[in-house]
Amino acid sequence: MPLGLQRFFFASSLYFTVCVSALMVMSPFSLINYVGPAAAVASGLIIIWGAPALFAVIVTTPIFVAFLNKYLLIDVHIAATLIATLAIILQSFWAKQLVHKYVFYRKWLRSRRWLLQFFLRVGPLASLVSAVSALVISVIDNQVMLGSFFYTFMSAWSSSMLVSVFFIPLVLLAQEQELSQLSVSKRFFIVSASVLAGLAVLLLLKTSQDEQQYQRLNRFLQEKQDIERVIKQEVHDVIRQLNSLSALFNASEKVTRAEFEVFSEDILGENTSIRALEWAPIITDEQRTAFELNATKELAFNYVIRERAKGNKLYFAQKREVYAPLYYIYPKENNLEVLGLDVYSNPKQALSMSQVALSEHIVASAPIALAQENFNAPGVLFTKAVYKKNNGEEKNNQFKEAQQLVGFVVAVVQFDKFLNRLVAGSDISVNFQIEDITDPSPHIIYGKSVSRLNRHVDTLTLPIYSRLWQITLAEQQPWFVQDKSWQVWVMLIGGTLGALTLQLLLLMMAAYSIELTQQVNNKTRAVILAKEKSERESLAKTHFLRTLNDEFRVPLQAIRVFIEQFKQKGINNKQVVGINHASNNISQLLDTMMDISEIESGKTIVKEEAFDFYGFLNRVELMLKANNIAQGKSIFLLIDKEVPHFIDSDELRIQKLLIAFTEGAQALFNTDSLRLSVKVHTHLHNRATLFFIYSHQDESTSHESDDAVKALVDEDLASFSTAMTMVKEMSNLMQGSVRLGTLTSGGGMLSTSIKVTVTSQEKQDQHQAQYFDEFTHLD
Repeated sequence: MPLGLQRFFFASSLYFTVCVSALMVMSPFSLINYVGPAAAVASGLIIIWGAPALFAVIVTTPIFVAFLNKYLLIDVHIAATLIATLAIILQSFWAKQLVHKYVFYRKWLRSRRWLLQFFLRVGPLASLVSAVSALVISVIDNQVMLGSFFYTFMSAWSSSMLVSVFFIPLVLLAQEQELSQLSVSKRFFIVSASVLAGLAVLLLLKTSQDEQQYQRLNRFLQEKQDIERVIKQEVHDVIRQLNSLSALFNASEKVTRAEFEVFSEDILGENTSIRALEWAPIITDEQRTAFELNATKELAFNYVIRERAKGNKLYFAQKREVYAPLYYIYPKENNLEVLGLDVYSNPKQALSMSQVALSEHIVASAPIALAQENFNAPGVLFTKAVYKKNNGEEKNNQFKEAQQLVGFVVAVVQFDKFLNRLVAGSDISVNFQIEDITDPSPHIIYGKSVSRLNRHVDTLTLPIYSRLWQITLAEQQPWFVQDKSWQVWVMLIGGTLGALTLQLLLLMMAAYSIELTQQVNNKTRAVILAKEKSERESLAKTHFLRTLNDEFRVPLQAIRVFIEQFKQKGINNKQVVGINHASNNISQLLDTMMDISEIESGKTIVKEEAFDFYGFLNRVELMLKANNIAQGKSIFLLIDKEVPHFIDSDELRIQKLLIAFTEGAQALFNTDSLRLSVKVHTHLHNRATLFFIYSHQDESTSHESDDAVKALVDEDLASFSTAMTMVKEMSNLMQGSVRLGTLTSGGGMLSTSIKVTVTSQEKQDQHQAQYFDEFTHLD
């Protein structure tokens, strides 16, 4: 399969998975949830792969929409989907443009400064596109224009930033091989730590979101219970007041209009939903004429019994056996037109008076249109039948003679003002609608149809005195527009900043490690170049010294030949001896210079051979005394008892070291009396450090010489004389050092050290046996 096709399928699968996962994981469900993560993933894929990733986003989008419609049963808004897709593509190309030079030149992780710039560009800056598009999508998806959309902006911005800063660096690291400068352990640590940090942040934010939605649901259910309780309480208050009015008529043989109005005034004086109280006595057809005349006189109103016709018009009631005309109404204002209305003639779908007469309880009517100021508002009639006392006889549940039924008390109730006060006077955050669903066609009692888009919605059914009321509740605003608590903001902002800081620190560690590696490589390269330069200079110096040595030895050899000829002729005066001595010094100086040159060029090899160190010191002592006795100088050798008898080292090199050391000490201290002390410090594995210490107690040494010695430091010793240069180079070659100091008594002290190996007992026995065999052979 071609590489481009492989990238296309991989990008499509990853993009689709991220889109669906974002919708399913993030709470609450909304189309804006997938925009930020999808834009971040698309940005990373387009940055590294370009066209195949872009085609994958375009092709996957309709598949994603079809999946939502078919499997998740979500009616996706096409305009919102198009805006989201365009925003995702725009953010991807903008992010690619912002970080192009960092990615193209592969320098985004090579320094902490470049990493920080890359981090800010690919995260907070590029994510502004998806955040702004989320505002437009939120308006289209939720169909709201009012409210605060700042949380929507911050939520989309946060999700896009977090996915970008965790996803894009990882795909770049895998694509660019930037981690090749890191060890496998560091590489594994950075990748695993980044993945674990991303999962931890996801879990933390998911837990926070679930907690927020749990609190939101609890708040919604609590408000639902409060509304249910308040409505039930209001209905209960209405029924209680109606029962008290019924008890008034039940307890009296006759209730006058004045008594009715006084009693009703006390009831309506409370903050109640009752609009009017009515009394409809039972009147037979024989009583109709007399009743209308008496009512006209008492009410000062042309009172006739009427009934309601089609079109809600009132006309004279037809002849029937029994009437129940409205006789007392409180308040009469705005209610005069219904005086004399026969409630028996009410339509049965609104309220069946036969059902009221047969019931011992209050019966509610279906909602009816009542004039409310300048408009009609739905109202409910609560009606109860009133029977007169029958001298201890029980009342049947069957409809009895008309004389046994006194009449009906009616409460005209409108809940609009009460419910409006409820909504306006509390922190309620839900909209609700109350409907009467007893009949096949529901009747609206209060409110308008509530919006269900991205809101919590619930219904409850209340049995209200032979009627069924259904209350539909929904949040006033979707979650993204609702006001948020400070805990929500702290978790959103704190979690986002914490995750960004954590990922930045992880990548900073990688960048710092690469910086150090680069610095080490630069230093190593510089050291290699310096070493090569030094070797070239050393070779040139060695070549120069060899040439100079050869050129000096030719006239020096001629001088020695002339001295031999002088001696053969018997000329051996003081001048000849001085010339001979000078030629020997020059020859020794040339040998020292050659030794120093060979040591600096690395050609000198230190041997590791066992020899008798005490015998070696005795021979060196004799040699030093023989060389110095003619000059009137003395050397005393002191050997510490801890010094081993046999060591493994280079006997010739140590001899040259001691000879040069003696010469340098004599020149440095400017004295004729020196004491050479030999000490040892033993290490592990038969390793030891030998110390050769020259000190003097010559009182004839001038104070100026002592002051000059004290003014010297260790680094100046090599420049003091050629002999001291030889000592320092030889000591360094044998893993030692040269030190200059002062004794507590005031005298000078010069020491040098070398590393040696203490000869094992087995080697000592072999050496002694070999020496004994050679001595026997000579005998």
